[in-house]
Amino acid sequence: MTHVALCPSEIRRLSDTDLGGSTAVVFDVLRATSSMITGLSVGVAEIYPVKTVEEARAWKMKDPDLVLAGERGGLPLEGFDIGNSPYEFESLSGKRVVMTTTNGTVSIQLVRNAATVLIGSLLNIDSLAEHLSQKRPPVLLLVCAGTGEEFSLEDAIAAGALVSRLRERDDLTDAALSVKSLYERFEDHLEEWLFQTENARQLEKLGKGSDVHRCAQLSVYDVIGVLRNSAVVALRDNAIQGGLQC
Repeated sequence: MTHVALCPSEIRRLSDTDLGGSTAVVFDVLRATSSMITGLSVGVAEIYPVKTVEEARAWKMKDPDLVLAGERGGLPLEGFDIGNSPYEFESLSGKRVVMTTTNGTVSIQLVRNAATVLIGSLLNIDSLAEHLSQKRPPVLLLVCAGTGEEFSLEDAIAAGALVSRLRERDDLTDAALSVKSLYERFEDHLEEWLFQTENARQLEKLGKGSDVHRCAQLSVYDVIGVLRNSAVVALRDNAIQGGLQC
């Protein structure tokens, strides 16, 4: 079955569910998962997603070589090395990062008990779809991280972009059908629609409109992010073709 968790309250309920047979794909398009995919594409070695600011600071105290990244309310955190912009992650080749964001890293932690946790964004959607078409997981769970406690249109559109590319799957729940329909309605004017979302409008007010433009691009990277133990790491196209298992 192909399931979709559309908002944070649904994601929290998953933490009490047996996800052992599921492949989860987490989307936080504006901006956490887009920043992660950007970082992995330029050679970031590991990204440790944590729930709280305190956890992130504790990781940094134990290992000062870590890059401390994160945001609350879209703004960089005091004392952190960088915020949550994909442009900031472009300069981190070879680095290890500990990261906390309002929704994205929390969502990853809430589904970490799934058999496989993948990182989704519009930036790598074709490679992600190809990988899942090859692996054919029996249970696919698409996780839309949301904004605060609310549904986010951009995450649902990205989940729909993935569903629309998995043409061999005919086991869609109503939520999966819904996000697929959303994407197919908006796909010809994707960036225009993303700029109308609540998250995008807030980012523009903060002077981060260029981040929205970046995150709205389709399939500019072939990297796939996967949670291995505590770290998000990269599997690239050639590794996937070589048969590495997630």
